[in-house]
Amino acid sequence: MPTTRRAFLAQAAAPAFLAAQARRRPPNILYIICDQMRGDAMGCVGHPNVRTPNLDRMAAQGVLFERCFVNNPVCLPSRQSAFTGRYPHQHGALTNQGKTIREWSGTLVETFQKAGYRTGWVGKNHTYGNELVGNLDYASIRDREPFRDYNGMVPPYWHTDVYWPEDKCYPEINTQEALRFLDGAQSGGEPFFLHVSYFDPHPPYMAPAEFTQHYSGREMRLPDYVDPNELSGRLAEFKDGFGMENASKADLTETMRYYLAQIEWGVDKQVGRLLQGLADRGLAENTVVVFTADHGDFMGSYGLVRKGMFLYDALLHVPMIWYAPGRIPAGKRTKAQAQHIDLFPTLADFAGLSTSGLDLPGRSLKPLIEGGADDPRRPIFTSAGYDELTPIQINIPVDPGDEATTPRHSMVMNHNMGQRYKTSMVRTPEWKMVMTETRGPELYAMNGGVVEKKNVADKKEHAGVRRKLEKELDGFWKW
Repeated sequence: MPTTRRAFLAQAAAPAFLAAQARRRPPNILYIICDQMRGDAMGCVGHPNVRTPNLDRMAAQGVLFERCFVNNPVCLPSRQSAFTGRYPHQHGALTNQGKTIREWSGTLVETFQKAGYRTGWVGKNHTYGNELVGNLDYASIRDREPFRDYNGMVPPYWHTDVYWPEDKCYPEINTQEALRFLDGAQSGGEPFFLHVSYFDPHPPYMAPAEFTQHYSGREMRLPDYVDPNELSGRLAEFKDGFGMENASKADLTETMRYYLAQIEWGVDKQVGRLLQGLADRGLAENTVVVFTADHGDFMGSYGLVRKGMFLYDALLHVPMIWYAPGRIPAGKRTKAQAQHIDLFPTLADFAGLSTSGLDLPGRSLKPLIEGGADDPRRPIFTSAGYDELTPIQINIPVDPGDEATTPRHSMVMNHNMGQRYKTSMVRTPEWKMVMTETRGPELYAMNGGVVEKKNVADKKEHAGVRRKLEKELDGFWKW
């Protein structure tokens, strides 16, 4: 069940002397990440349908970044950027077909372990090579339940109720394993670094009926429709090849219903259990908690669902909440632009650890979290790979009997994940530019928002902005 308001208020109202005592000790770190959650999919940022009481209370008692962006639109390279502190073209994985981290030294977890922290990892990995997992003090790794596997008969927007008992499903098991780690940390005495990684709300979109019944497809509010052709032909071709041209509004709203139920159950409920676990063990006053996601989901944007190798905010904009009762301000919101390569230096800064010898391109957000000023002009960058779809792939017939073990949308997705070509993006609060090797430039007037509506790269009145951003991208990653 969701954590009670009383528990949150009790944590926030810890006696001053306990908070002061906690600040004198190295803080514990609880780094929570979920998979494929959009930055607008929380009640505290105004989503009209989702139920996220625990995340909303966490934001009310912590610091909410309304403009946080990942450095790649898919799992592996995005997670590697967070744990190496480097952009994808620097660590080498540009898509999910890249390699996992193979060097322990100089990474986020190793930095904390070297400083005497007990390290733990629970849930999805998709970050470090399996040979490095043994370096952790505690590891309980799992990805998706076997019953979630795709088959040749399902559409790309597959959704259904979970039919396993909740306590046998991985979100619940991951949380229980994390609480077991906290039990050991409570008795061990040394500070800890615990990473808890949930698979939800990654597709297939599934949740127990207890949660799906909270939502009605008729009540779902999809993002305002924007024709993919207004952005790029590559996105339009992907939508066609992915089999979404014939998806109805009802298909999308029903899918959103399950997506939001997944967030309520597989993310929000679990975060509440973790925060309650800290409080029950007397660890809340000396633990810095950060919650975020590895990337977003189209989830109705441009008539699409799931993800792809595209640098649009539906996939790059993610939640970020910092929570540390008595250590950071409560109820602060910021529109300052943050990115995932900032996580490494920020967490190290909270623990008093130096990263000066690592030459990380990100910056610590700690001064901003604690009330400092921000540079509103600081740009966000991403780098990624992709492969073009061929005419045959775009027009393959939807025939469940053809390659029945690999659905059409999976074949298109797998090809799109190739690393043959390069793409990069720079964005400010007002403007965003995307460059690709095979198509023309894309320029969007963002006006402080997170929705690209029309490519204006060829408009003469924006030529100066285009030249400036092209120069920035050339300096960021010269192909």
